[in-house]
Amino acid sequence: MFIPFFYAIRSKGIPAGTGEFLNFLNAIHSLCEKESFIGLDRLYRVGRLCLVKDIKYYDSYDLVFLEIFGSLTFTSESALKNLEAWLAKAKKFLLDEERKKNAPKYDPDRLLEELKDRLKRQKERHDGGDTWIGTGGTSPFGNSGYNEQGIRIGGEAGNRTGIAVWQDRKFRPYRSDEVLDTRKIQLALKYLRIMKKEGRPELNIPKTIQRTSDNGGDLELIEEKSRKNNLKVVLLMDIGGSMTPHANKVSQLFSAANKIQHFKEFYSFYFHNIFSYEIFEDPYLRKSYPISKFIRKFRPDTRIIYVGDAWMAPYELFSSSTNPYAFHSTRNLQKEESRLVGIDSLQEMKRRFPNSVWLNPEPERLWWETTIQAIGDIIPMYFLSIDGIQKAIKDLLD
Repeated sequence: MFIPFFYAIRSKGIPAGTGEFLNFLNAIHSLCEKESFIGLDRLYRVGRLCLVKDIKYYDSYDLVFLEIFGSLTFTSESALKNLEAWLAKAKKFLLDEERKKNAPKYDPDRLLEELKDRLKRQKERHDGGDTWIGTGGTSPFGNSGYNEQGIRIGGEAGNRTGIAVWQDRKFRPYRSDEVLDTRKIQLALKYLRIMKKEGRPELNIPKTIQRTSDNGGDLELIEEKSRKNNLKVVLLMDIGGSMTPHANKVSQLFSAANKIQHFKEFYSFYFHNIFSYEIFEDPYLRKSYPISKFIRKFRPDTRIIYVGDAWMAPYELFSSSTNPYAFHSTRNLQKEESRLVGIDSLQEMKRRFPNSVWLNPEPERLWWETTIQAIGDIIPMYFLSIDGIQKAIKDLLD
């Protein structure tokens, strides 16, 4: 029984080795010798203690434990994905009091049996009904509807009348692909620190003593250049419009980057959707900063981090600038500048600053959109999460 459990844990990417597994078996053996029985709750805790060394794997462990020892499972992963996709697209229905009053009700044991039956037989999405797993109706299974004795599956709590949440995952907020907080972002960004040996050579006394000792007393002076941090990082942030729902995430990233001390120089600029001839020094998009000046100011080895959803009307990216903020600029722009195309400016920035990445707060399942794909073809794009930031930084340092 425990062998499949161990291999399932490994298959989920949890770095548990043979040593951890043997510790787990020894712990179970010791507990069973004392009490001759171990409950699922204690088994869960012992397994997590012995096999999981980082809280970011707690959610994966919960899923494996439920799969091996739980009672509600799917026969295939595709079925789970289909159901989650159906339930993610909830439709709103206005339920009258009569329908709410006549909502199906089952006792807890019967409720689980009925759910198992639905999982076996359901083949398509359902909304507004009273039987199948769906949304917006009076069925005891699903979300966004009404049933006083149901099991919520997916979605957010609405009437808060359900008796259970199906496969509720207690530790989901600790997953590295979902959690953002300033401290963790700082830890991820610290790997951007690049120390190079530059400047005048200086005498390295410890190495001189060691080398002289190795030479049997013959003096050998060891001189080295001091290590200096010359890393420049520029954060370019999309602001306003469709980025408004992501303002908190971007604020956390900006706060972390601004506080970290590993950069010689750190700068931040703003734009709306995309830029052509100018970006801005302030989030109100009032202080214009020409792209031509930006290119002259920063060296080609400057690291550029773009933050934005890359989602806009195609003409904003592929046609000459129609950004409303551009027309209210206080500068007297040349006519040729005003006809610059956003995607051309982005390509020029990439050519000038090859060490660039784009952090996108939108889920990757939406990256098929035209402008997101086009920008992703120019700038390597990563999801705005701890895991995504770490991958982006690795790209910046390659």
